[in-house]
Amino acid sequence: MGIPKSLFLLLGIPMRYDESISRSAIPFSCKSFVFYSRQFDKLRSNLLISSSIKKLSDLEKRLKGLASLILATILLLTNLTTFAQTDSMAFTPKRSQPTFSPGKITFRSYILPAALIGIGTATTIIRVRDNNNKDVVLNTTKKEPGMFAQPENYTAFSPAAAVIVLNLAGVRGKHAPAEQALLYAASAGLTAAIVYPLKGATHVLRPDNTDYQSFPSTHAAIAFASAEFLRREYGDQSIWYTVAGYAAATSTAIIRVAKNEHWVGDVCAGAGIGIASTTTAYWVYDKIKMHLKHKESLHTFILPAITPEFCGVYLTRSF
Repeated sequence: MGIPKSLFLLLGIPMRYDESISRSAIPFSCKSFVFYSRQFDKLRSNLLISSSIKKLSDLEKRLKGLASLILATILLLTNLTTFAQTDSMAFTPKRSQPTFSPGKITFRSYILPAALIGIGTATTIIRVRDNNNKDVVLNTTKKEPGMFAQPENYTAFSPAAAVIVLNLAGVRGKHAPAEQALLYAASAGLTAAIVYPLKGATHVLRPDNTDYQSFPSTHAAIAFASAEFLRREYGDQSIWYTVAGYAAATSTAIIRVAKNEHWVGDVCAGAGIGIASTTTAYWVYDKIKMHLKHKESLHTFILPAITPEFCGVYLTRSF
């Protein structure tokens, strides 16, 4: 039986085949097939390994590139975050104080009271000059109600009373209660020391013709001194302390004008005097306190000095 040529090609046997060749050549050809098959497997394995190594190398390169990209992104985000924090710290405004909160006392602190005193004085001078030639008959029949029956007596002192209530409620002001009492006493004393001499010196007739003690208004001066006292102690905590204090003071001035006890110029001047008196009391107190604090920081030392040439003492003073 003849053997196909294709089998010769598959087994690696020469194409020329002679039927007379012994059958013992077939086992040899099978060995060749096994050998070539093994070589093919090795080659394929080598190719697969080489391909895998190449793929791993490419994957490693990609991973390195991805890691570099991630690291660069992290560094960029870190720098941006740091810059944003620094930028926000540099440009974030500080927490603002409430409107009309008391600050350091300077000449600007006296602009409002000076304006009120100026307006009150100017209107009073104009009005008195226009009515100077009129004959006036004093009204001696008018009866004043009792002190406790006049609402302006309560509104005038209500801001100062509010400071006491706040202290009792545990709301601390800028100064201790003892210092607050001293400051209010100084403010009220300075107000009285200015108002009462002015009443006698100006000799202005009241609107109801009862006497010549109209200018300036004592009630308005005390009321606005109390309002400024409340603002100085609690105005930096909330604007409503300032609003409440000055609302009470303004109500006092309105009541005095409505009752025909004072002219508008009287209460304007009184308001300016009251505010200026409290401001001055706080300014003087701060100066005295700073002076005493500086004086406490001074130290004097007396040290003995004995040498073969002389005996004495060293006087040392620290500033």
